Amino acid sequence: MTKIIVGVDESDHSKDAVALAARLAHGSDVELLLVCAYPYDTTPSRAANTGYKRYLHEDAIAVLDRIAETLAADRLERRAVPDVSPARAIQEIAVRERASLIVIGSSRRGGIGRVLAGTTAERLLHGAPCPVAVAPAGYAATDHAIATIAVGYDGSPESEAALAGAVTLARSLGARLRVIEVLDVMWMGTPALMAGPGYVTQPEGLEERARRHVSERVAGLPGDVAAQPQVLTGNPEPALAEQSEHADLFVVGSRGYGPHRAVLLGSVSGRLVRDAACPVLVVPRSIEAPLEALFPASSQTQPA
Repeated sequence: MTKIIVGVDESDHSKDAVALAARLAHGSDVELLLVCAYPYDTTPSRAANTGYKRYLHEDAIAVLDRIAETLAADRLERRAVPDVSPARAIQEIAVRERASLIVIGSSRRGGIGRVLAGTTAERLLHGAPCPVAVAPAGYAATDHAIATIAVGYDGSPESEAALAGAVTLARSLGARLRVIEVLDVMWMGTPALMAGPGYVTQPEGLEERARRHVSERVAGLPGDVAAQPQVLTGNPEPALAEQSEHADLFVVGSRGYGPHRAVLLGSVSGRLVRDAACPVLVVPRSIEAPLEALFPASSQTQPA
């Protein structure tokens, strides 16, 4: 049984995470695993207080019960775990349970309708063993379905993984895809270091080549996925954040340096997580078929 892990606590941001997880799991046979970490160090010491631990555990169970009552999921599990680091607790459970996705809410500092990763989300977004989705503040108060999925694409292995995950979700949810590549104007406009033409490649040529490549890539996607290519010029970080205004979910690959099969935010994915106007799902490095285990019936054909 594949699982979606949802990190929860007593905050309203937990409601946002639960709402996003429920929408992503809509129509599938996955199990939702609600995880509430309570601040207790289980390392034996003179400061150990079993009575206090029992109180915290019971309080966490009550939180899980209240959240579970709001869900109509057929497959639902609750788990209260002692750990002073919620991110570590969620990561360890994700590894043990071989989870396919982690969902968490935004920081308390984030504006309504915006994603802003707090401490727990940031730690999860730097080392999680599976994709991580972050819900924007106030997401639980919205009632629209995930009808449009945007994916950041530049032809890199990380963006191919993001595209594969986006295709899987689009097929499962019946959503449309927007495959977006942003040509960095700073890079396009860098003068040549040697004598001769002022630019290594003319910007017009780069843009035309990018449009052709993205169009061909979209044409090669499974026929049952409605997808639209889009090529923009500008600074990729704010450009993608602006495009999130027109999507119900944004999928991006992680470009940071570090272990394979771990989420590691690069500059673009990090900025998107901070500024997006819709939920953001970050795919770990070196995973060729992310989310396929969650929706096997809708993943019959992988992108080339």
